[in-house]
Amino acid sequence: MYKNLKEIIDSFTTTPFLFVGSGITRRYYNLPSWKGLLEIFINKISSDEFAFASYENRARELIENENALYPKIAELIETDFNDLWFKNKKDIRTLDKYYSDKVKNESVSPFKAEIAMYIKNQSNIVPEYTEEIEKLKKLSIKSISGIITTNYDDFFENNFEGYKRYVGQDELIFSGIQGIGEIYKIHGTIEEPKSIIIDSKDYKEFENKSSYLAAKLMTIFIEHPIIFIGYSISDINIQSILSSIIKCLDTKKIATLKNRFIFIEYSTDVKEYEISEYTMKMEEKVLEMTKVKMNDFSILYNELSKKKNKIPAKILRYYKDELYNFVITNEPTNTIKVGNIEDERIKDDELVMAIGKIQEVAFEGLRGFSANEWYRDIIMNDKRFNTDDILEQIALKLQKQNSNRLPLNKYLCETKKEYAELEKIALENNFDNIISKSIKNSRHRMKYNSVNEIWKEYNNNWEHALFDIAQLEEDKIDVQDLEQILIAIFKKDNNILESNNNSLKSNLRRAIRIYDYLKYGKK
Repeated sequence: MYKNLKEIIDSFTTTPFLFVGSGITRRYYNLPSWKGLLEIFINKISSDEFAFASYENRARELIENENALYPKIAELIETDFNDLWFKNKKDIRTLDKYYSDKVKNESVSPFKAEIAMYIKNQSNIVPEYTEEIEKLKKLSIKSISGIITTNYDDFFENNFEGYKRYVGQDELIFSGIQGIGEIYKIHGTIEEPKSIIIDSKDYKEFENKSSYLAAKLMTIFIEHPIIFIGYSISDINIQSILSSIIKCLDTKKIATLKNRFIFIEYSTDVKEYEISEYTMKMEEKVLEMTKVKMNDFSILYNELSKKKNKIPAKILRYYKDELYNFVITNEPTNTIKVGNIEDERIKDDELVMAIGKIQEVAFEGLRGFSANEWYRDIIMNDKRFNTDDILEQIALKLQKQNSNRLPLNKYLCETKKEYAELEKIALENNFDNIISKSIKNSRHRMKYNSVNEIWKEYNNNWEHALFDIAQLEEDKIDVQDLEQILIAIFKKDNNILESNNNSLKSNLRRAIRIYDYLKYGKK
């Protein structure tokens, strides 16, 4: 058994998930318990002091086990409440337009809509716990992986910045969750009252899908420590969910959960905290966990703050989600730029993934962007980087290394920013300056009048064809024909600019500069 809380947290190999019950928002929002919530809504439809006892008595006659008591009471209240609500008796309608529209347009139960609005209106921070809540908020940055909760309120959405929320079993089951920086509201949310799990019918549907939910959460339960907080250890919600998880595991796997499951129990009877072992029997299987009684959750928060991911949870979730979507769709995004992985120019040990500020990551990656890649991209549009990153970070340096001859017009057409020095270089590299004096002097011997004539004559000799194309007068070069020829060359040999034939490379680069000027430079 662990000696202290520090030893428990130190044993975690990853940051934990919090499995949160109503005790947390009773503490921080002063919201009622499940029984208290039902009593509030009974009082809206009845002034009889024995009304709750009456509903409880009726419910007991209809259930087979104690765990079904409150859902059955909720079902009986809901039937009576909705009947009176639709008849508008006892002035029990309090919904604003948002929730009224839910009832009118989405067939939401008035009982659930009124509960949702009640919780929303009553969700105000208890002043004495402001400091404790601030500690919990700080944990969300790097010390907590995510939240699983049966609460309906929006406490965690309001206090855990950047976390993505999933509501109900269906959304959780059919979504590609990332297991970091996420909130799973498995019993619904006040924003969508139809999602709220509260009556017998809701719980029956929940139980029918519990095996699917358990399968979805299995990875989280196996890979992360789980801290249960805000529950009684005998809570039916906990019993039900853990039972579904345990059914999917063999005895050996269940044993591994012993050191991963930490149950926090609030108690005013302890000085700071007490640690003990707790055994929970579920059908034929036994689940062991560590129980910690404490009177101040700050003690837990202080210790958890020492366990940190290197990357903030919301950032890590964001990039995991982006990478997941890229794998599914194969479509690059604003934050994921992927070159052709099958490009033979890229070796396996050169592949890299970087996370950081885009300017810094871009600059480090751009160091490997060569003049040959620049030339090829003018034709093939296969550069690995953002145009503005290239123009801002390395263009001037590469220009100087290449005697200010790199074709710039395409890139300048792609940006909305101004690059005065680069624009000046581009203007100087007009058609007349691209063609050398020796080529101009040999034009009188040119017997061809178009790019296609030359290509038909020399299509098996790229070096000569490209040299002769440069001898054509500007008005005789059809830019579309030239484009097709250059594309054909790169499709046959994508690495042609890496060849040892310097004359061929020189002629090809000149042809690309001509193409860049004719297609983009005149714009």
